[in-house]
Amino acid sequence: MKKVYKFLILGLCALFITISCTDNFEDINTNPNAPDRIEDPSLLLAEIIKNLANENWDNSFDRGAIISDQISNFFVSSFADFARAEVGRFGWDFYGTLKDVDFMIATAEEQGLQNYVGIGLVLRAWMFQNLTDNFGPIPYSEAGSAREDINFPKYDSQEAVYAGILGELETANSILGSTTEAVQADILYAGDVQNWRKFANGLRLRILLRQSDRKDPAAEMQRIVGNPTAHPLFTSHLDQAALQYLEETPNEHPAYTGNVSDFSSSSSTRLALNMEGILKSMDDPRIAAFALPTSATIDTPNPEYFGVPNGISDISGFNGGPANQSLMGLLFAPRQYDTEVVSPNAAQSVFMPYSEVQFILAEAREKGYISTGDAETYYLNGIRDQFEYYASRIPDNFGVPSAAQLIPDPSYYSQNTVAYTGTQEEKLNKIYTQKWLSLFLVGFEAWSEWRRVGVPSITAGDDSIGFVPVRYVYPADEQTVNSDNYQEAVNMLGGEGDLISTRVWWDVD
Repeated sequence: MKKVYKFLILGLCALFITISCTDNFEDINTNPNAPDRIEDPSLLLAEIIKNLANENWDNSFDRGAIISDQISNFFVSSFADFARAEVGRFGWDFYGTLKDVDFMIATAEEQGLQNYVGIGLVLRAWMFQNLTDNFGPIPYSEAGSAREDINFPKYDSQEAVYAGILGELETANSILGSTTEAVQADILYAGDVQNWRKFANGLRLRILLRQSDRKDPAAEMQRIVGNPTAHPLFTSHLDQAALQYLEETPNEHPAYTGNVSDFSSSSSTRLALNMEGILKSMDDPRIAAFALPTSATIDTPNPEYFGVPNGISDISGFNGGPANQSLMGLLFAPRQYDTEVVSPNAAQSVFMPYSEVQFILAEAREKGYISTGDAETYYLNGIRDQFEYYASRIPDNFGVPSAAQLIPDPSYYSQNTVAYTGTQEEKLNKIYTQKWLSLFLVGFEAWSEWRRVGVPSITAGDDSIGFVPVRYVYPADEQTVNSDNYQEAVNMLGGEGDLISTRVWWDVD
């Protein structure tokens, strides 16, 4: 387990900065708290990481896992509300934290603190990757430029944003560790700059593969994978990019402090029927981590798991009602659900898992983008580590599931739906399916991957708008506050314009 710093530093951070949602780009580009009095970048770092981790969790739970059909929720089951411009702020609020990341980088650059600069570049790249994947063209090159009197930044194409953040990540990899200052207040990696380099290179692989239908990623991917000394990568879930929360208030996992009615009411979040079917088809023990047994069977010798389809207007009567529907797993339950069992820090906010990197490499090797390693080995590494990761997160007092129950029988790997056999298309579909499972509650990543490869099959329900959204619309205030640049962004989108049915650049139909 990685050593982490307690969030007590956050109280000091709060004296200097306030992170809040912004209503327009003047707010995004102007920091009313004037943090330029801060000379120590560590005073910003802990708060930045915590805010991004919490935003990542909120995006995962409120939208990411729902739209990728891993969990189901009555309030968004029709997908219709994804068309509302105010909903488009999900993810857009990263711009509120961007100003603090940019100030941390500028402060560190002035003092020659390259480790802080590198960390800032990694966080910037992760934020912009999420933003552009959700919306398409976004403010990038001029974002955060109020000091240069740019209060209404232009939008850059997704191709340009990807090129920019790939460059930032390469710079981060090269400068991290080039200076000797100890990194303080690093609640993600406890100042281990080598792990930040691994995070940077994993993100590079994610982006290169995501744009692979537009640009050949082979040379750059092979350059990364072929020189692990110069381009280190995650080695297991122990060094993946995941924030470890603490037991002390206010540093628990956000789900722990949530509302029990939002968790277990008749209209709350459920396991998705699609996820249930895929997990059961492989006798996959992760179902016990992702979901709770139905209340009708939870205390019986044979607990059962049943999901609910997205895209139906009333889940209350499905499969006999709530007693026969599975809630989210105990890892993600609020303390009010069971004060004796629920953990404040067993769940993490995962920015990028080790398993995702392994599935990226498996696909890249199978398609011939890289010549290093073996596709089946990468694939199996990704699956095995997933089970080990979830087993490591289960507290002893959970009862069901136990950590041991999260490790499958060896026969799991030999079944037709899992074994790395068949045609190339069949092998790739197995990689895609396991990757989709591994991205459970990892922001919007499962949705992005589904848009890229179309696996697994996701069908809009009978009461839905008739299709699954493929992007977010821009926040409503962009149409009025930054209207000229907004219109340029809509023109860059092409197709039908600023709609949830308009594909982003890399999403080739």
